[in-house]
Amino acid sequence: MNIIDKLLTGYPAGDVSGQDFVDHLSIGAPGWEGAWAAIALAVVFGLLVYIIPLWLVEREKCGPYPLWLHTFYCAADFMGIWVFLAAWGNYDHFLLFLLLAIGEAIWVAMEIWCLYRAVTYEREINWKPGTEMSAMIRDIAIQLVVFYVGLNFLRFELHDETMWKFWIFTQVLITIVPGLVMEKRGTRLGNNMALQVVFVCVALVSFNPWCNMWLAIAPDFFSLEANPWYYLMGVVCLFFAIRGCVIYKRLPEKPQVK
Repeated sequence: MNIIDKLLTGYPAGDVSGQDFVDHLSIGAPGWEGAWAAIALAVVFGLLVYIIPLWLVEREKCGPYPLWLHTFYCAADFMGIWVFLAAWGNYDHFLLFLLLAIGEAIWVAMEIWCLYRAVTYEREINWKPGTEMSAMIRDIAIQLVVFYVGLNFLRFELHDETMWKFWIFTQVLITIVPGLVMEKRGTRLGNNMALQVVFVCVALVSFNPWCNMWLAIAPDFFSLEANPWYYLMGVVCLFFAIRGCVIYKRLPEKPQVK
């Protein structure tokens, strides 16, 4: 079946289990060096998409992400802590699962800080003037609950034990949404070119058909032959990430921050 047929009628079957991680990432397994390198790159750029915004929001009192994106990632990464801790216990304390759980906890901490800044520095962006703090906290709590329950339901529907099928949507959102938000706001505030370049790198690292961490863990599910929609999504993500760079260049210069 060629790629066109796969796009129209074919769907990859099977689950991505913790054993797939063990089989492909154990030292000495075929291609383990490239698999670890792919994961390391994804983690580095995953940290940068929060470290840079943290610096921006402290410096400019404005960040690049909408409120719902913070609550989405907070719910997803909180879920990830328990997913990877459970996998660590179930698969003979395989080291990567513990490292991923620790990484998820770090991301949750950064997201909580961003939510704190959403109700302090960014309250006029996220709510109508005069909105009470209790209403802001209620809105955040509602979004967190909806996303946490909804994402776990999605994992159940996808038979996604390790959230590996679901997790790619975090890369989809981070490469597409910030540029659209920046365009709608019409300002460079809360953004910089370095962050836009990081989004391009995220798209390249996540969706290239030779060495990405999804392919490294589950090649039968994420290869170009098995899952061309995955790579078509990558083309869309790369387009919007590059478009974000273009939008940033076209917007007026930021006022100097004292």
